[in-house]
Amino acid sequence: MSKLIDAFGRRIDYLRISVTDRCNLRCAYCMPESGIVTRPHDELLRFEEIARVVRVCASLGIAKIRLTGGEPLVRKDIADLIELLARIDGISDISMTTNGVLLKEHAAQLKHAGLKRVNISLDTLDGDRYKAITRFGKLGDVEGGIREALCAGLSPVKINCLLLDGIDKAEVLKFLALTLEDPIHVRFLEFMPINAFYKNNTAISARDVMDIAGNFRGFDNAGLQGSGPAKVFRFKDSLGTFGTIAPMTDKFCSSCNRLRLTSNGYMKACLHAEAKVDLKGPLRNGIDDEGLIGLIESSVRGKPKEHLLGAGGVEYSEYLMCQIGG
Repeated sequence: MSKLIDAFGRRIDYLRISVTDRCNLRCAYCMPESGIVTRPHDELLRFEEIARVVRVCASLGIAKIRLTGGEPLVRKDIADLIELLARIDGISDISMTTNGVLLKEHAAQLKHAGLKRVNISLDTLDGDRYKAITRFGKLGDVEGGIREALCAGLSPVKINCLLLDGIDKAEVLKFLALTLEDPIHVRFLEFMPINAFYKNNTAISARDVMDIAGNFRGFDNAGLQGSGPAKVFRFKDSLGTFGTIAPMTDKFCSSCNRLRLTSNGYMKACLHAEAKVDLKGPLRNGIDDEGLIGLIESSVRGKPKEHLLGAGGVEYSEYLMCQIGG
């Protein structure tokens, strides 16, 4: 049981770790067209430092780890980090969020290292639109990564589809159809107004997706409860599932169970809050485990009750999403 309980009674047992701010795509909603100035490698947490943070977090009840970026597969030798984390007592689940471009060549190695499951960010199934969103990506690379992830035994294989301007009923139906004959689990995510350089004014909502699904064919609640906020459903006789994550129209902050570790070593208790606690400096200055526990606990104590997106509060983060970790 988690020893980390915030001021609102939420038990924290999930840590998302950004391993790099670099990415091999330039998605329009994630990075400005000019790109970003990436951090020098020595400013990023080393694998041994990440493993130490995770070891201490595990002693406090953290059981689930997700590796994010940027794009985690551009971090050299990422499988070595997974092996380190998989050996830590108390860690029961290691997953990754990736754009899938490099997954075809890495899926089997990642599975062997101890990765259990993968979420693939894919916002369209149209090749031209994919290239426009990512600025130069090739849809076929991601499709190959999905197939290889399934073959490697990563389970579940989830697709995260962000509801962007331009997605329509026909596109939603294509995503829903993926769940019928393959064990693919599609999640439709409402856009969050985090980065000031990108506006998303006309996108459909999670409720719209559910209306489209209901008119497509009958479905039931899938009865699945993961570590995230998705509401999950399954069409009759389908091998996969679909679901929605609606941070704007159906705020789920009251059940938030996560912390985030940025690639440059700050602990954040909320994606949208500016509050952060430096771990890298103390790690490199010889802090002992008790001191590290104190810093982690202080981050949890500062976890806000809920985000203020769309409610007249803070709308834009000092970090880009590629720097925080999705």
